[in-house]
Amino acid sequence: MLPALRIPPAAARFAVRDLQTTIDLPGQAATTIVHGRLAGNPDAAPVIVLGGVSADRRVLSDEHGPGWWPGVAARGGALDPDHVQILSMDFLGSASGEPARLQDQASAALALADAAGIEQFSIIGASFGGTVALEIAARAPQRVTGLDLLCAAAGIHPMAQAWRSIQREILELALDAGLGARGVDIARRLAMTTYRTPEEFAQRFGPAGPDDRCDRGVEGYLQARGSDYARTVSPERYLSRLDAMQAPAGGLERICAPTRLLAIRSDRLVPPAEIHATAQALTAVRAEVIEIDSLYGHDGFLKDAGPVNEFLKDRS
Repeated sequence: MLPALRIPPAAARFAVRDLQTTIDLPGQAATTIVHGRLAGNPDAAPVIVLGGVSADRRVLSDEHGPGWWPGVAARGGALDPDHVQILSMDFLGSASGEPARLQDQASAALALADAAGIEQFSIIGASFGGTVALEIAARAPQRVTGLDLLCAAAGIHPMAQAWRSIQREILELALDAGLGARGVDIARRLAMTTYRTPEEFAQRFGPAGPDDRCDRGVEGYLQARGSDYARTVSPERYLSRLDAMQAPAGGLERICAPTRLLAIRSDRLVPPAEIHATAQALTAVRAEVIEIDSLYGHDGFLKDAGPVNEFLKDRS
């Protein structure tokens, strides 16, 4: 276990403790190290918070930079660190490209809960993190007191499979050509078009002009997002995460925790129909699905803090 993170006095409003533990995974010769973080009010009920494919243990802002869920995991948000205790993690495969199945991510989260001395917890999972949350709840139903899932489903829509198969081939071709970073850049640009909506792009960028390339407009936006991602993510890690996202969560009939699911009507990556199907598959519990509108499609869980906070503040 690592020592507590040092935060300047002006920012020291809540406790932060980095965690480290190990797990033995099937098919892996070496022990796998798991990194996590416990942050917030140590007297509050613990909640595991898992985000999308790019999320890590920094849910809340700290001395090293902003957290990945601004406006939600913040003072005044639904995940106010003065009132909740957040357990978060770096998804396996973050530091390298070692294979990490959906089940392995669930094992890592449970191992971190053990390392933190937490027996029971609720889970908030968004996007990929929501699918991991379902796997955790199916694996350890007696430990999970509640599930709140945003833009997440147990299954994978065929269109999402199609997009990810193209991303995978881009990365494999780039690696074969010795251009791994370039492959990450292009695959991420494609991913951004699946996270957002045509309506947002039309409103944000307007009609393309003859000089609307690279330095401005939609192409410039995608170029910036792709190059930023390529600076921090290896092609091997990206491939590992894509493989994990193609696996459905199983054992839903074992989940017995109260479950609420948020669907965004404009989400093309995880359409509402997939979320309703997940709710219907939770046969041991009555699951509630709430639908909202968002200009941002799948990324609405990151961009629309207002309705997301309202959804999470209503959790029991």
